This record gives sequence, structure tokens and C-alpha cells, in this order.
Amino acid sequence: MNLSLTPMTITSAEFQRLRDRVNRFRVAVEAKAHSGYTETHTLPDGSEHTYRISGLKSPNQLEDELLSLFIWIWSMKDHLKELARARGADPRLIEKIADSEVSLGITADIANRAKHGYLRDSRSGRFSHLTDVGYSVPSAAIGRIVVGAFDVGLDIVLPESASLHASIEFESSDPPIDAFAVAEEAMKAWETHAFPIAGL
Repeated sequence: MNLSLTPMTITSAEFQRLRDRVNRFRVAVEAKAHSGYTETHTLPDGSEHTYRISGLKSPNQLEDELLSLFIWIWSMKDHLKELARARGADPRLIEKIADSEVSLGITADIANRAKHGYLRDSRSGRFSHLTDVGYSVPSAAIGRIVVGAFDVGLDIVLPESASLHASIEFESSDPPIDAFAVAEEAMKAWETHAFPIAGL
């Protein structure tokens, strides 16, 4: 059987759906309010203590959202190359932008490590990884604290006053940098330098 396959091309409408997805993750990352979560920790003496936090999303959820944001920002590269090719521009120009923008190299590292579980090659050359994902909650944001023998309950009544934090560390001796800022810089790099080449 002889099957001929027609190459698929990316349309502007399809790329807009990708941009919308990235923007949804940008909003999700910044949102703090949530029904809450439960964590159990084993203390050195072997006893288990449970912490119930209501009103705030978990650090694990924040990490999931951040990793998804990095993955989708980086996935724009191949879409942009196809759009550039469709309008007669050299798709290697998109690769040059990916190579020259520091934030995009770091984004590639984070995305590829998240997808594959390891990082054999580093686009940034620094083997970047996401770390220290969480938040700080001011005492004014806590409505009540309930302490039991083996559990603690925190009712966060002002979740928007919490401060989110996430860092990117490197295998080099470079100091950690803010993960939220890198994601925004990477998106701005695409918008400023690559979108015009792709006709967006």
C-alpha cells in the first residue's frame, strides 16, 4: 500500500489557540485562592503530622502550573518556525532567536527536563532547573489556626496577600534567579523578535 502524506502546516488561528493556552497558564500561575490541600509529614521520632491548609493552592499545584507554562512557551518555537516557513521567511531565524535569548535557553532547559525527567543537553549551557516553589503567608492573611495532637489546620482568608516564589538554579555557580520573571522574559522575547518573522 502506498500512502502519500501531505505535510501539515500551522495556521495563524491554530497559533492563536496556543497563545491563548499560554495566557491561561500565565493567569493560573498567578492565582492563589483555592479550596486548599493536605500534607502529611513524618517527624524524626516517626510520628506523622497532618497539615490542612484551606483557601490556598498547594506548592505542588503551583509547580505543575509553572512547568506547564514553561513547556507551552517553549513549544511555540516549532509553531513559529512553521509560520515563518509558510510566509517565505527562513525558519532558522527563529532558532537564532532561541539561541540568543537567555530566557529562552533557560525555558528550554526547564521544559525539556520536565518532559523527559532529565536533561542530557542544556540549551542554556547551564542545566537550569526549577526549585524553591512555594509561598509566604503574612499573619494577617490567616483567619484561624487549629492545633491538634497530630494535626494543624490553617484557614487562609486573604489568599491574594500571599507571596508566591519559585527559583531557577543552575549547575554552574551562577546565583538563582526568579522563575516568574524568566517566563515573562521568554514570552516577551518571542513576541518582540519572533512574532514579526512569523507574520503575527
